[in-house]
Amino acid sequence: MSRAPTPRRPFTLMIISNAADRVHMALMTAATAAAMGRPVTLFFSKKAAHAVKRGGFDALPAPDGGSAADMNHVQTEKGIADAHVLLDALAALDAWFLVCETALREEDIDPADLMTRPPVEVAGLATILERGAGGDWLTF
Repeated sequence: MSRAPTPRRPFTLMIISNAADRVHMALMTAATAAAMGRPVTLFFSKKAAHAVKRGGFDALPAPDGGSAADMNHVQTEKGIADAHVLLDALAALDAWFLVCETALREEDIDPADLMTRPPVEVAGLATILERGAGGDWLTF
């Protein structure tokens, strides 16, 4: 008689910074956890809500004063997965992308402007608290 596999603990990443390097690190961490079989939820709030607009990541500020698009180019040249590769991987790995309903209002973001791959759902804190119960959490 075989035993059913033990369910993996959920992994929730709360992203509140719009700094491109922090958002990129959150995406790298999420992709790694998802590839390891962890159910992953990414919750974008505050200024980070801009990262999940169509083309939004590329407009985020990079630490050197440039743009995230420039940072992506450098990462690609160095063989590092850039944000676009990570977003595609997370979509394929069924990571759950949420954006804070309050942050959309705070930042004047129209939900119609959100990216579609991966799909982004509008939700509140209660949703991630429930989904992430009993799991691990990181804030970026």
